[in-house]
Amino acid sequence: MNRSENGLRIICDGEELLAMDIDVIKRGGADIERLFLTDKTFQLQSGRAVEVRATDIPGIDMQDTIARHKARYMQVGLFCRPGLSVLDFPCGSGYGSEVLGALGVRYQGLDIDPISIEYAEKVYGAPDKSFRRGNLKKPVLPNEAFDIIGCIEGLEHIELEFQDVLVGSFHKALKSGGVLVVSSPVALSGVSGPNPKNPHHLGELTKPDFVALLQRYFAPTAVEIVTHRARLTTGIDTECLYGICHKR
Repeated sequence: MNRSENGLRIICDGEELLAMDIDVIKRGGADIERLFLTDKTFQLQSGRAVEVRATDIPGIDMQDTIARHKARYMQVGLFCRPGLSVLDFPCGSGYGSEVLGALGVRYQGLDIDPISIEYAEKVYGAPDKSFRRGNLKKPVLPNEAFDIIGCIEGLEHIELEFQDVLVGSFHKALKSGGVLVVSSPVALSGVSGPNPKNPHHLGELTKPDFVALLQRYFAPTAVEIVTHRARLTTGIDTECLYGICHKR
């Protein structure tokens, strides 16, 4: 099924094609789906113009929102050291590279959205940082390539049937002794599946299902769960799980 959004045509397998009936592709601003921290105007290789505005959602405390999003990467940062290879998948607009890059790692970000990748390259690109396309539903990752993998706010955006393959691909992509940090909001309904109140969350998990998913690939004694409870700036109480998985 196809739909158009913000000047993009999104087709069912996750690939995105630029719509041809607009002059400038506009992103950011009041759009709540992706967080952009810096204004940036640029051209795609096709010549199409892109205008990104820093996210500013009416009625939302953006300072609090940005702090919460950056803080999630600190779970990954606990394991980062200079020279280690880190994968951030999905990387969104790339601001996680700024948080983790300060720790001296070699950073690679993957995301399905081509405009976010172009934006990340132009805003955060550096010799030790790279960004490219990647699909959580169809992960293509090299074996034993990364010391650390972070999957922050990614798992819930794909259906349950794709999550097993994704975690398996993360396990294969980690070096021996590597660490996966993966987040997942707790399914408020008490049943794993789509969140009826959030159309972007296609596969939220209960805590038992989240633990079981990780333990299919990582030894039970190698999986730790951190629980974070907070009230969002929208006033909604939320509980998020962070799975810290050690590859032996």
